[in-house]
Order: sequence, then structure tokens, then C-alpha cells
Amino acid sequence: MPRAWWAGFVLMLAVAPAAAQAPAAPLRFKFQPGQVLTYTVQQITSVSETTLEEGTNKPVVGATVTKLALTRRWEIKAADATGATLELSITAMRQQINRPGPADKDGKSTVDSSVLDSATPEGREQMAVYLNKPIATVKLDTQGRVVEATVVSGSADRLKAELPFRLMLPDALPGAGATWERAFVVKLDPPNGTGEKYEATQTYTYKGDNTGSAVIAVATALKTAPKDMAELPALVPFLWEGEVYFHKDSGRYAGARLTVKKEVANHQGEGTKFVYETQYTEALAEK
Repeated sequence: MPRAWWAGFVLMLAVAPAAAQAPAAPLRFKFQPGQVLTYTVQQITSVSETTLEEGTNKPVVGATVTKLALTRRWEIKAADATGATLELSITAMRQQINRPGPADKDGKSTVDSSVLDSATPEGREQMAVYLNKPIATVKLDTQGRVVEATVVSGSADRLKAELPFRLMLPDALPGAGATWERAFVVKLDPPNGTGEKYEATQTYTYKGDNTGSAVIAVATALKTAPKDMAELPALVPFLWEGEVYFHKDSGRYAGARLTVKKEVANHQGEGTKFVYETQYTEALAEK
């Protein structure tokens, strides 16, 4: 083989464009008809409110702590390339509420505790209306956004504000540190309001991978604070921060660790205060 031909052949290989590689597929939810996804939820919420005693204007502090444990069951009723229709039911629930009780004979404060537990006959009877029965039907797209929603009681608007699987996936595959946003509306239905609407934004940050799951930080903020500070306590529970976990291979929401901790001063006049703190943990129950 002539040396000139060989040299030209090597040069051609050196300057030839590399074979194009297909871009990595973006993160997407994957649903299968008949599939059942079960999640366990633990939430502890503390609400403290300082009001002024009528007549004396002395500050009075009332605090309530709620401990909630429940099991959510999502059944995929239909699915295609655009998303899926899911049906939600609650299969188990335990709620303990601790409120300030009357002072004892020595004048010391006491705690009034009430428990509702589906594991007891009394609890099952009280929860019979909604336990192990469909309470919501939701159509999601493959990025986790709510397309349509109906609920047995209450308003379906909350499912659009607080997404069923706690995150909206980005348009393209994110790299470490990438951010994207979701705009949504919080609507204050009775008894918290009369239909007032407030624009809010959730900002997501891709933090990387952990044992096959994408770790995504989330932070929520109101675009504009309400003019009436008395409305702010009802908006505070929507201001989640923390991490959401998404299993990339299976296309399933794996869980979340979220918190809200906010203090609202003078919400009912000078000297009043509202303090809200909650810790929320959700995890996929693997079969």
C-alpha cells in the first residue's frame, strides 16, 4: 500500500466527525395500568398562636401538636404516553392531637389528648366514610403535573398546589445544580378564606443521585404577600422546603422529606403571633 494513500487515510479518520450520540432521556414518570403504589406518611405539626385576652389585652398562648401517620394507596386506572389516571385511597390512619387542657388543682397547665386510629374498632367506625374507599381521582402528565382532579369532599385545587407526587420534573435531563420552577396558585377555600387566590412558585434544584434515586431540593415562596396579614397563617402550610426523591429507572416517586417553619407577627393586631412548624416524611413502600 503506497505510503501517501495510508497517510491520507489516517488523516481522514483524525478529522472525521465523531458518531453522534443520542441525548439522554429526560426524567419522566412511568405508569402501568393496574399498578398500585403505596406510600407511608409521617407528619408532626405544631401550631402556636398568641392572642390578646379581651378586656385586659394580656397575651394568651395556645399551642396544638398533631401527630399524623397514614398510608396512601394510588392505583393506576389508565396510562398512555401522555400520563395516567390515578385513584387515591387511604388504607390506614392514626391521628393524635394534643391541645392545652384545663389547669389542675395546683394551677398547672395540662394537655388534652385525643386519638383517632383506624387500627381500633372505634377508629374504623369513625373513618368508615373514607377509609379504603376512593377519595380522589387525578390525571397526571409524565412530568407530575395535575391535568384534571376530582375529590369526594373538599376542593381539588389543593392537589394542583401540592402535587400528588410532590414535584414537577424538568423538560430536559438536569445536571448537578440545575434549577427549574413551577408556578401555581393557592386558593383559600372556607373556612380559611372565601376563594382568595395567591400566586406562588416552587423552585427545584437537582442535587445529584443517591442509590439510584435523583435527589431534588424544593423551596416554595409566595410571589406577593397578602395585604391582610390575617390571611397569611392559612398560606404558610403551603410553603414547603426540603428534598424529594425520584427513582430514575422505574420512573417512580420514591418519597420526600419536607418542612415548614414560619412565624407571622401581628397577624391579628399588635402583640399577636402565629408560629407554624411541621415535619413531613413520605416513603414508597416497596413490595
